[in-house]
Amino acid sequence: MGVRLEISHSVEIDAWIRERHYLQSVRCGARIRMAFRDRGQEIIGAMLWGRPTARKIDQWKILELTRMYFMDETPPFIESHCLSLARKHIRKHKPEIKGLIAYSSTGEGHKGAVYEADGWFLLGVTTNPPSWTTRPNRSDRDRSDKLRWVRSP
Repeated sequence: MGVRLEISHSVEIDAWIRERHYLQSVRCGARIRMAFRDRGQEIIGAMLWGRPTARKIDQWKILELTRMYFMDETPPFIESHCLSLARKHIRKHKPEIKGLIAYSSTGEGHKGAVYEADGWFLLGVTTNPPSWTTRPNRSDRDRSDKLRWVRSP
């Protein structure tokens, strides 16, 4: 497909995602920042991987895909292809990671097709997420049910 995975050690990729993602935000503390470049070296997509949001999930052996964004003008199936590249990198460079988790928003109409195409399986649906409106400078962005997808690296 002509896509190259680049690991970023800068928060510049956070800003790139924040500017384009429908939530207009990123979670702090990404453990792995990935940029995907086309043959012309332009960024066409990015992923942020971090600790799981759910505190009862092992924070050291599980990685959560906290944000993923790809430009609309990319080749078909690019997200699933890049998920595969990301998993291969994690498997090789982070052997302590035993599982991956990701969520798709039903409120945005995301059904998880990109995860299913990469061999992830639907573990369940999260409902009624906690509200952030009780905390200063916080607001709710997407309180819809989320589909929880999991797989090994």
